[in-house]
Amino acid sequence: FINFDGKGTNNDILFSYGHFDNFPVQEIYTEQWIDILPSEDLKFVLAWQQTPLFNDLGVITSSVIEKINSDPQVYLLCVDALESIIYPEKYTEQCKLNGINPAKVVVLTSNQEIHLQKIDNINYITICYWESITRQHHRWLNTVKMVSQSQRIDYIKSASKKFISLNRNLKPARAMWKYAMSQSLLEPQGYVSYQLPKMGNDGDYSTMIEQSSIIRQYFNGSIPSDFKDHLEYKQLDSYWHEPISYTDDIYDYINDSLVSFITESHHETVFLTEKTFKAIAQRQPFFIIGTPKMHSRLRDKGYYTFEKLFGVNQVYTASEAIECCKKLRDRDIEDIRQEILADWMPKIEHNYNLFFNSKCDWDHTMLLVKNQINL
Repeated sequence: FINFDGKGTNNDILFSYGHFDNFPVQEIYTEQWIDILPSEDLKFVLAWQQTPLFNDLGVITSSVIEKINSDPQVYLLCVDALESIIYPEKYTEQCKLNGINPAKVVVLTSNQEIHLQKIDNINYITICYWESITRQHHRWLNTVKMVSQSQRIDYIKSASKKFISLNRNLKPARAMWKYAMSQSLLEPQGYVSYQLPKMGNDGDYSTMIEQSSIIRQYFNGSIPSDFKDHLEYKQLDSYWHEPISYTDDIYDYINDSLVSFITESHHETVFLTEKTFKAIAQRQPFFIIGTPKMHSRLRDKGYYTFEKLFGVNQVYTASEAIECCKKLRDRDIEDIRQEILADWMPKIEHNYNLFFNSKCDWDHTMLLVKNQINL
């Protein structure tokens, strides 16, 4: 592996790739090795990308591009897994712009629908990036607070709130969900964050959301007159400067709540990130606000989901969100507590063990890559 970073600087190899099981850190080299390594060895040029923020293959030197194009043993391997939405047209454009043979390009992505496709001769393969890196974060980072099974049972017995719902940055689906929690009067029964960090005038952002065509779809075309009244800024934990927050102060809220409502990064597509896997790692029942395919994807991976506990099968539209909120609002907290302890603990523990014992195997990914490029 010849390492290039999408921004033109050395990437943190362990952070970006070291969480994959069997990733061969000892086999990563700099560009100067490309003519020193045995000519018969297969070589991948690593290029970290994050569309739509940046998609730039121009950081790869002309000599390496020449190797990619002319040497049958050299390929370009782009890792673009931080978002679920992939932009094939941008890779096609970058190949043309930089004179790279698209048939020699493989893109690893979190997008499920594009798995094993060839688009404009470029190869696309799905990887379980967020599941893998979240598992490693929980193993590596000392800011992550872990609880044992007995500790979680004790927290369930003593929790004073029914739920926690973290909605850290502004998106239409989170505004819809925040409205539902507030309008239904469920919000005081849980811990809720909304619009963190506070990025400007709340009214301006509320107006922007209100004018969004997406939010209108959630409300069947008609925005309620009191919509903006329920979108007040709410902060629970301190602001974390990285995209993934592992601040210590959030765990007190998690431990004092029974269930978690998760507003994933994308509402319309299946994109399971650290938000979902954090709840699994914390041994907490959860419900994902969004397409029910997210729960279905988890079940396909062997996890249990908790629709029966919440009394709803999906929360995608505003009416479904309000219905879900009212059902939880009207349940006595003791009833929820006892149901979790009596009926759900084995499934919670199954999810926990499956998460920490699963593998996102790099060797398997490489087999898929080699099959895709006919090697």
